[in-house]
Amino acid sequence: MKKYNKVLLFCVTSLYLLSFVRYLDNIDYWIIDILSHFPFQYALISLVLMSVCLWKKAVLPAVLSGFLVIFNIGTIINVGETIQASGRTGSAFKVYSANIYRFNKDFAKLKRDIAKEDPDIVLLIEVTPENIKQLKPVIRNFPYHIEFTPVGTLNIGVIFLSKFPVLNYQTQQMSDLGNVLLEAILDINQKKVAFYALHYRNPTYIEGFPVRKKQFLRLAGEVADKAMPVIVAGDFNATPFSPIFRKLLKISGLKDSREGFGWQPSWPASFPPLWIPIDHILVSPEIQVHNRATGSYTGSDHYPVLAELSIN
Repeated sequence: MKKYNKVLLFCVTSLYLLSFVRYLDNIDYWIIDILSHFPFQYALISLVLMSVCLWKKAVLPAVLSGFLVIFNIGTIINVGETIQASGRTGSAFKVYSANIYRFNKDFAKLKRDIAKEDPDIVLLIEVTPENIKQLKPVIRNFPYHIEFTPVGTLNIGVIFLSKFPVLNYQTQQMSDLGNVLLEAILDINQKKVAFYALHYRNPTYIEGFPVRKKQFLRLAGEVADKAMPVIVAGDFNATPFSPIFRKLLKISGLKDSREGFGWQPSWPASFPPLWIPIDHILVSPEIQVHNRATGSYTGSDHYPVLAELSIN
């Protein structure tokens, strides 16, 4: 075998390991989680590698890298069945969730996007006390609103806005960095619905991984015990390809509203080569998803995510 064939075969083998690492559910380690988030990037690299293999007439590496392109593209497109009926009915409502980026100083684009989408429920996360003052014109458009900015290293919280009555709510500070969890019980079209708004710990550093895992499993247990429809939205700092994300869905019984609607990456907004979907809207089985999309660029490092829902 020619030397460059060996090099190409080594590259293809490495890509196979990276592409399939997300299925190692029983290996609970930080680096496995980090590597699981990038099927889009692995597809691009595989495509480039396949082109090089064809140029060099390395048939076996070309075929193997071609399979990886198909495998990873199939993962991100998510061609499985949707969990909804198409179209919006009179009882449907729209949820808008956005990480507004704590260093963002201009919210004109965000205000225009919210006005354009006209959502019934808005969740804004990574909010500082100063942001709350700047976003008062948006807050005033909703009859029910909750602002929570915990004391922490980053001092960031959430704004929750609703056109539906908020029957009660509670907030939790989940880490010293200010990561928050808000649970609100809403009256949506005369049905009680539990809405969880969250911003989970960034697991980029190894010490953040067990913290986020604990947060995921705690939420999964709470949701599994709920005797009412549930919506969970926010910045999970995890993609659907992550083993811990799949475990959250399995334990809680929640469904990812993105299923059947394509890849829909939400971060980092300004750098497409690294795009991954880490902002989510999850729903319990009683809730139908009529549409799911990402919003317009608002000046944040995240794109907003939106879902049109109804309750059976």
